[in-house]
Amino acid sequence: MKRPYLKLLGLIIVLMLAGLVFTSLKTRNKYRFKKPAEELHSELIKSNHFLSPQKALEIINQKDGKYLFIDIRNPREYDNFHVEGAINIPLPQILDDQYASLFKNDKIKVLYSNESIKADEAWLLLTQYGYENLLVLQGGANYWKNNVISKNVFDRKGDYDDEKLKFDISKIKSAR
Repeated sequence: MKRPYLKLLGLIIVLMLAGLVFTSLKTRNKYRFKKPAEELHSELIKSNHFLSPQKALEIINQKDGKYLFIDIRNPREYDNFHVEGAINIPLPQILDDQYASLFKNDKIKVLYSNESIKADEAWLLLTQYGYENLLVLQGGANYWKNNVISKNVFDRKGDYDDEKLKFDISKIKSAR
């Protein structure tokens, strides 16, 4: 008794496996890290990838075309409020092919989210894949909205509403 459907099913399974292997090999080369962990760690420690709100305000006021502000929040948050001239690329889509040429150009890309933490994640991810000319807006959109727009930016130097800076060990110890 012959079962031709088993041969057909076997052929389909073999073709699917071959397709998966081919796709895997193609994707592996596309998303290979370009910088070693030691180099990224060194860059993170130096914290040279931050752009202060004061400098960002100067850049925006001068309409400096060599900078591009990128809001990595979701479209709803972007529509609600964004830095003047910024474009929206949500974090889950940051590595999509449609944005590759944008990150490969010579402009300095300034990433921001509500706080600097998510923008740091985007910076780290993009840097690992070899993209350059990336900065993170210190304090993020919350600081920008609450202080720069309300013109209090120079009254609160360094007091950013940022996850990293919320945890002051001296305040934690005194609360005990």
